[in-house]
Formats: sequence, structure tokens, C-alpha cells
Amino acid sequence: MVTPILPAFLPTLVGALQRTWIRKRLKDVICASDADMTILSCDGVIFKVHHKHLEVHSDVFAAAENATCNAGIHSNPENDEVVELSESSAVLDLLFQYMYRQPQPDLRSVAFPEFAALAEAVEKYVVYSAMPAIAIQMKESVTEYPLQVLNYASRHSHKALAAEAARLSLGLSLSQAVSILSPDVLVQWATFYDTWHTAVRHYTSFFIKAQSYDNHNLSILATCVRDPSLCFTHRQNLEGMKTLAGSSSIQWAINTLSIIFDRDFMN
Repeated sequence: MVTPILPAFLPTLVGALQRTWIRKRLKDVICASDADMTILSCDGVIFKVHHKHLEVHSDVFAAAENATCNAGIHSNPENDEVVELSESSAVLDLLFQYMYRQPQPDLRSVAFPEFAALAEAVEKYVVYSAMPAIAIQMKESVTEYPLQVLNYASRHSHKALAAEAARLSLGLSLSQAVSILSPDVLVQWATFYDTWHTAVRHYTSFFIKAQSYDNHNLSILATCVRDPSLCFTHRQNLEGMKTLAGSSSIQWAINTLSIIFDRDFMN
């Protein structure tokens, strides 16, 4: 088979055609007639926005120099007025709504992957007006997406949220954690996971050996042995078992578990 020899100018021509194609498929999601700033998403959608709105609501957009330096924003070489961002048009569409005087989006209707990308953009560009809504929705998402929330919370030093997400993820498998968590968070999580499971095993064994439980508490203990993350759900019952226990070893186990209950994921 003969390999065709391509003209030297062909890659340049293809690049030009691709740029032309992208320009043709651009649509104005936010298009203000008096806009003084043009932003291009990573998927080729253009936004006509007002610089004054962006700089009021975002530390990063407050100055063009800081935007380039801190957020990796760079101007299109063909048009210095176009600012290219790494976020998708769906994420930018949501983000810019927090920078204009208008009803803010209902994040409960946003799919979690898109919401998570928005949360990262809010942190990246320091959009204060969006942070409360992001915090509320992350809190509501932690039960269904504990590992994803743990990634976000650890990355941005939200300690209380990280601790809750870590506790809720204790019943998940190592393979799930490896597939979702970033390497640095995974190391922390593995230590947290091992410490907690070891404590639960010791704690439940003390009670079982002492036989200081009734049928209801036995059911709770069995449930927690199967899924240690449920210890947090049954915390009040577990700590209440001390009224049935008299030995110092049982009391020590309870006190130790109480400390671990309140242990932070992030130091």
C-alpha cells in the first residue's frame, strides 16, 4: 500500500477550516448588544458579556492580567478581544447567571457532573455570589455522591463537608474510591477508612464478648458490622449502650469510638 504524500500546506489549511467551522457553529448564549468582552468556551460557544459584571462578582476577572496569570485564560491570537476558557458552554452559562442581576439557576435540576464542574469553576474564578448556593447543593449531594463531594471538599479545604463525605463513604469499596478520588485524597481516605474499620471491629467485639446488649442493640451491632458507615446513623444508640455496660473496657471502647466519630478528615 502506497502512503500518500500530503502537501506541506495541508495541516495549515485543515486548521484554518476547523477554525472557520467552529466560528460558524458559535451561538450567542449570552449576547448583550453593548458587551465589551467576548468569551469562548472549550466547546466553541461564544458569550458576549460585560466586563464590569464579571469584575464585580469575580476576583479573577477583576483584572485581565490576573485572569491570564491565575486562571490560565489566554487570548485568541486571531482576535485579542476573545478570551478562551477551559470550561464548557453549559458550565459557563450557569456561572455567568450568578454575575448578572437575574434569577439564579435551580441547581437541583442540574445533573451532578455538570454541577460539580460548575462548583470547580466557582472556586477557580472566585465567584462569591455563587458560593452559598454551591455549598447548599454540595451538602444535599453528599449522601448520593460522597466520594465526588469528598474530592471537591478536600481540594478546596471545606473541612466540615470533607469529614461528612468521608464518613458517608466508609461503606464503599476500595475500587470505587480508586476510580473517583484524586491520588492525594485517596491516600488520606485509605488511612481514614482503615482507622475507622479497625475501631468498629474492636468496639463491636467488646460488646459481643460482654453480652451487654438486648435484641434491639444486637440488631444495630450486626448492621454496623456489615456496613460500618451506618455507625454514624446509629451513633446515639451505640453510645447509649454504655447504660447497659459496666466494665471499664466497654466504657473505653465507647469513649474511643466517640472520639473517632468526631475525627476530622482533614488535619
